[in-house]
Amino acid sequence: MELIYKINFNSTNFYFKDIIDSLIKESEVLAQTKMYRGFILIICNDTQEKIEGFFSILEQKLPLSIFLESAEVIESFNYNDYEELEDKGVKINLSLLTNDEIKNIIVENNIDFTNDINKIKDGGISRFETHNGLKDIFLPSVENREFFEKKGKEVKLLITDVNSLTNLVELSQKDLQLLCSIERPLVKLKFKLLQNSKGEYSSTRFIYAKIPDDKETLLFADALKKEGINFVLYVNDDVYQDGLKVSYNDKQNIIIHGEKGIFPKYDYQLNRQVNSSNDFFEEYGSVFKASIAQLNKRVVPTVGIYFSYESDESAIKINIPTTGEKDVILIPNVINSVKRCLEDIASIDEHCERLITNYKKKFPQYFEKEFINKDVDGFESILNLLAYVLGMKNRKQFEDTALMFGGKSGLQVDMKIMQIDGKNYLDYRRIIQSIMSYKMADVDETMLAYSFYESLVDFMEENISKISEEIKSKDLILCGNMFSNSILLSKLDKKLNNINILIPKEYPIDL
Repeated sequence: MELIYKINFNSTNFYFKDIIDSLIKESEVLAQTKMYRGFILIICNDTQEKIEGFFSILEQKLPLSIFLESAEVIESFNYNDYEELEDKGVKINLSLLTNDEIKNIIVENNIDFTNDINKIKDGGISRFETHNGLKDIFLPSVENREFFEKKGKEVKLLITDVNSLTNLVELSQKDLQLLCSIERPLVKLKFKLLQNSKGEYSSTRFIYAKIPDDKETLLFADALKKEGINFVLYVNDDVYQDGLKVSYNDKQNIIIHGEKGIFPKYDYQLNRQVNSSNDFFEEYGSVFKASIAQLNKRVVPTVGIYFSYESDESAIKINIPTTGEKDVILIPNVINSVKRCLEDIASIDEHCERLITNYKKKFPQYFEKEFINKDVDGFESILNLLAYVLGMKNRKQFEDTALMFGGKSGLQVDMKIMQIDGKNYLDYRRIIQSIMSYKMADVDETMLAYSFYESLVDFMEENISKISEEIKSKDLILCGNMFSNSILLSKLDKKLNNINILIPKEYPIDL
């Protein structure tokens, strides 16, 4: 009998096809696989018994993948309508840790980690070298966590025992699937109410977490687990060696940024090997242009939003085939100085000047230390300023505070456009002034932070609707790491239900 099985797969890398081919060989079924843009076909031509045996093995041993969407048996397939992809033999930066491979690594290797384990048990830091670079590993500790954060490092959670995870964090089935996928990405998890009460894991209720993704870390994690240590914290010397950061909505998985498991790869549109995110985005000139190419929207009018925490190019944009890309509303790059920010707000009018004076009197503790960091741009600078005037540390704490809000809707924060040299900019002064006014009225900080994101969605919806109508566009492309924020994604999807919202699937949404 013949059976055609279609697996929807949002990557043109061949490692997942290779895993399926190895399972075909293991089951000794007469079958072959074919790789296409967006899916993999398994064509079986054997007895019913053999095919059923193969699918039993497939169900047991085929790993999850962040690129895997769905699978189904199809009645027929017209091969003339699709171009089969040729395997270019590009070896990606990924350890294929299937369940069988993990068992073999643990059985075949016997490394003594006693010194490292004793060191971290005593409150120290283990400098651990792996195939993916250097890691500093330590037990949850406020002192050690703050030591690395002051050096600008992001502290993350390494899970040594997945079965104990539900005791520590609130975990959805989707979170678990992503953590355990073959690509081993970083996933943002929320601590249970009392599990991080002293701040030893994180300064907020959230942390990016992962399970071991290379041989050395796997063996070390297994040794830690045998000692009853289910979680450790770590930092990387090189963030790009630490895998992918991912998020998701109800429609797809979203790759925020990262290299591992994606690059190097052969890009069939460019007809060449692409070695990194920088290589890919530089080919097109920007993240937005690269997203247009990925989503095959170069020949139709398209509206896009590139909102990035770090970039100085955040804007609401359009792309017209005859004229190219144009910024419609830009996000200003402001000096990350609270003193300068307050001066800008006070200059608006007398009311704002009085607000600044009264705010400093009511919350003097927020202004004991001047905060200047000129190395950040756009939204990160604006959110750092918002965090500071609310007594928070930085934009990460501001965002995590917003995610803690339990209500269905917030307050209206002023989102207005100002013109400078004939260009439209989001008026950051009005945003901060509006938040400070609510704070003077003792509005809860979680509501204030949430209200910023909700009002930003309202601002996007109002302007996107007008722009889309003007240029006759049916599509909206979202890119930039701000769209890893679940508030933005869910609210925008509901607001713009008459527009086709597109988010890249095969590549990261930001550098």
